[in-house]
Amino acid sequence: MRQWTSVVAVAGLLSGTAPTVAADMATPEEVVVKVKAAAAYLAKEGEAGLAAFNKADSEFVWKDTYVFVYDCADDVIAAHPVAESRGVSISALRGGDGEAFGIALCAAAEKPGGSWTEYWWRRPVGETKDGDLAYGGEPVRKISYMLSVDGTPYEVGAGIFDETTTLEALNAMIK
Repeated sequence: MRQWTSVVAVAGLLSGTAPTVAADMATPEEVVVKVKAAAAYLAKEGEAGLAAFNKADSEFVWKDTYVFVYDCADDVIAAHPVAESRGVSISALRGGDGEAFGIALCAAAEKPGGSWTEYWWRRPVGETKDGDLAYGGEPVRKISYMLSVDGTPYEVGAGIFDETTTLEALNAMIK
């Protein structure tokens, strides 16, 4: 089983405090690199490439985050390392604060070069016996970078769990 967080971070999740081990947390720069790599992979592989995003041992799952694949035109999550998320209606997605956020992720992907957007979501905390990721803890602020995949119906994204970084700073980083 892949280790997702350090003992300190897991203890922080269980106690309701934020993890303090930065080495175990994805950076915005890593997210942009992984999302762009995922877009290039799907542009080449098309629908056959979706399976690469459905398991916890994927190259698109790292530290405390993962790449997910949307099909915004069909209003469905096309691929995701958490099995319960696959096939879910994007427009029906609600964050931990009860607010809809799926359409905002699609809108962020439509911007030239992609864009970041925020919502409240639970962190991945481990794997199921089937090799899928599992969520845990209370929802926290998640900021995701979204990008459309050229030549396909897909949009890809990944995010960081961060209470302080502004969307303005993140969007300036990708310009």
